[in-house]
Amino acid sequence: MPYPCNEEYKAGDILSFYITLFGTACSFEKEVIDAAKYMCEGKLAHAQLAEYKQVYNRIWSDEGAEHIPYCNTLTVNFLTPTEIFIQGKAASQINFDLFIDRLFGRISVIIDHFGKSEFVLPYNLIANKPLIKAEYDLNMVRFNTSGQPITGVCGNVRYSGDVTRYLPYVDLGSQVHIGKKTTRACGEYAFVIHVQK
Repeated sequence: MPYPCNEEYKAGDILSFYITLFGTACSFEKEVIDAAKYMCEGKLAHAQLAEYKQVYNRIWSDEGAEHIPYCNTLTVNFLTPTEIFIQGKAASQINFDLFIDRLFGRISVIIDHFGKSEFVLPYNLIANKPLIKAEYDLNMVRFNTSGQPITGVCGNVRYSGDVTRYLPYVDLGSQVHIGKKTTRACGEYAFVIHVQK
């Protein structure tokens, strides 16, 4: 669901949400749509499913990534609270190394659970990350949802430096989210790239 959203919905209110399916789970698209319909006959008996549609469907690959035009600035907008913990504490700033490490971790977990092959990364992307400057405009948010505490950041980070080779993974991450509690819609982000001419 989008953030922030209402804590309570009344008659006539519209609740918009989406569900993302990965890998082998994509074969259950019809069952997920049916489940959304059946929700309105059970606990949410006073609700009505007004509309549903498939928004996005593609097979991701980093093939051809070496031909991406040089990019020296990337702005990441964390749309929903993004929980990244360092030594038990929620990070209030997310530098490029931390962002990329958590991103690669998230992608590998998704592939391990839902994919049919291994997640293979060029060694250089992990071991020799470029020097990237980060400018933060982040706010820490804290709240509870269904008894689960959420502590994360929302807002923008502008990364300056050669981020070119990481862009395919940043794109994928915008679909699978990063950090903790992603199944509760945490860690969603959008991004803007600035290509040097």
